[in-house]
Amino acid sequence: MYPRIKLLNRLLADDGVLFISIDDIELANLTCICDEIFGLDQKIGILSWEKKKKGSHLDKSITNVKEYVLVYCKRKDQFSGLIGHINYESETYPCINPGNALSSRKIPKGTISNHRDSNIDMKAGEIISSGNMSLKLLTDLEIQNNVLIKDVEIESEWRYSQSEIERFSENGSLYFTRDLYLRRTVTEPRYKRLKDFLPRADDEATLELQSEIIKLYDNNASREQIDAAKEKLNSHYQYSFLDFDIDNLHSTGWGSNEDGDEEARAIFKEKVFDFPKPSKFIAKLLASYKNKNAIILDSFSGSGTTAHAVLKLNKKDSGNRKFILVEMMDYAETITAERVRRVMSGYGDADKAVGGLGGNFDFYTVGDRLMLEDGMLNPAVGLAAIRDYVAWNEGIPIGQCAPITPDTITGNAASPYWLGESYGLGIFFVWNDNQATTLDLNLLSGLVKQEGRYIIYADLCALGDEFMRRHGIIYKKIPRDITRL
Repeated sequence: MYPRIKLLNRLLADDGVLFISIDDIELANLTCICDEIFGLDQKIGILSWEKKKKGSHLDKSITNVKEYVLVYCKRKDQFSGLIGHINYESETYPCINPGNALSSRKIPKGTISNHRDSNIDMKAGEIISSGNMSLKLLTDLEIQNNVLIKDVEIESEWRYSQSEIERFSENGSLYFTRDLYLRRTVTEPRYKRLKDFLPRADDEATLELQSEIIKLYDNNASREQIDAAKEKLNSHYQYSFLDFDIDNLHSTGWGSNEDGDEEARAIFKEKVFDFPKPSKFIAKLLASYKNKNAIILDSFSGSGTTAHAVLKLNKKDSGNRKFILVEMMDYAETITAERVRRVMSGYGDADKAVGGLGGNFDFYTVGDRLMLEDGMLNPAVGLAAIRDYVAWNEGIPIGQCAPITPDTITGNAASPYWLGESYGLGIFFVWNDNQATTLDLNLLSGLVKQEGRYIIYADLCALGDEFMRRHGIIYKKIPRDITRL
């Protein structure tokens, strides 16, 4: 896992996020690896997913019904966080927060009052209190016809700054309550963070809806009211299996392993994969990262659930997310890619038919391995692939490695061994298919055409360490077995 996560860290965008699903057996080891590679400062947290309703009969000491999702970002200063709920409904917030330090705020004249008395006259020094909240008047409070007619200064445990209080009063969202406390009406969307517990199903919401219907029956409610409540419950059930509310990920649950298995069976008409994740689970994780143009890489793609989730999410919010799946097992074509094809075009028969999600993708297989089992470069992949690999390892972006046959005849780029520049260093890769290459004065004079600092790859080096340091040259040995030449 270490080299793979190291590579994922390198591939991750500066504002990106990494999700890793793991059970409790390897949780501690994986956490240590990620902490070392990403750094503790980039750790977002650990999510707990209730993956099934019942434990296995093999569980001897404790019933295991959960897994974990480790969450790390590349750069926390650029990561915008994970959103679990966007609330668009109007709400009111108190302006007092018991426990905050005492301070004073000036409430501007013109602030509206909802007090039961339309006219109020209270003197400085009086206290308005209820429960654990209190307001001390520092100046007189005068309200006429439910409007504050002059500024009033109040001491309390304020939640908001003076400038915020003035802004709320100016836009009409600040008001005195029936008990003369101060609240503000909030109409703009509120973005609430994702919770770290991901329940299999939202049983609490189901029970609340069921209780609501029972109360309606007990109170002899009208048929219209009861039918509306039942429709609300049916809508909740509709989301409970595979669908979800994209603006409220905390509702309807996150699905289970059983859901994932049932979903895969519906697609393939038989069991083809052990313990696939439900697409709802992956889609919700992706939806919490509010970027409709994200590129999602799944380096252990299994049955292709991630691609399914991306397509489902794009369908929901008209997003333009793209997926990259990597699978090394022999079912990559017959299961992973085939699932993507079916969910794009639709699957199922008659009344169980599921409409296609649309989209398209390309399927590729890798060629010969670049590195052999003994750690040596594989000549069979070709010189161009080897040069690209070495250049990328030195920090030259993919596609920007210099061509083998240079177009220019001046400077370092005139050499067919030139790769390019990275971090202020010029890089040469001296490779010959038929014989070992040696870095000596003769070769060096043919390579370097201008002053600077260089990394030079070759099979052997005949120059001394002192000479290399004095001339700003770093030698790196090409990892190939010279005895084969």
